[in-house]
Amino acid sequence: MTFTFRNDQPDLAIDILKEVGQWLVNNDQELWNLDTLTAQNLLDEHTMGNLYIMYADRNDGTESEPAAVFILQWKDPLFWPDVPDNTSGFIHKLAIRRPFAGQNLFAAILDFVRQECLRRGITTLQLETDATRPKLMQFYERYGFQPTYRKLITEFGDTYLCQFYTIKF
Repeated sequence: MTFTFRNDQPDLAIDILKEVGQWLVNNDQELWNLDTLTAQNLLDEHTMGNLYIMYADRNDGTESEPAAVFILQWKDPLFWPDVPDNTSGFIHKLAIRRPFAGQNLFAAILDFVRQECLRRGITTLQLETDATRPKLMQFYERYGFQPTYRKLITEFGDTYLCQFYTIKF
């Protein structure tokens, strides 16, 4: 399977975030308040044009299918206010659709993100995740992300204890 990435379909990307978010709620793993997954909340000067859909391109001639979404931004005043603009990439709202779970899509996403970063002369990628989810933290650490610190963050009225991660290319 090969993959393509598009950053010009924000409505579809938000629909996929809601789909994955609902699955998480249904399985007692809520990660995001579903009511906050809106264009008004997610699209701003830092994320517009940076909300990607990963398409799985099947080799059997069938149509490509949306498999995952994520935000890749170059400035992050909420989570990383001390990092100068355009010196790091930041991943947010990563969501893999259930039919594609367990297929190592994150490796392909990370390859794409690494290429985008290096194209801009950026050698650091950062993300944060819910610090109360050890399996999710272990997932990122398996891909080489190094934990840095924990911090309470308030987003859309909800407060989370976040584990911050970084990886160098």
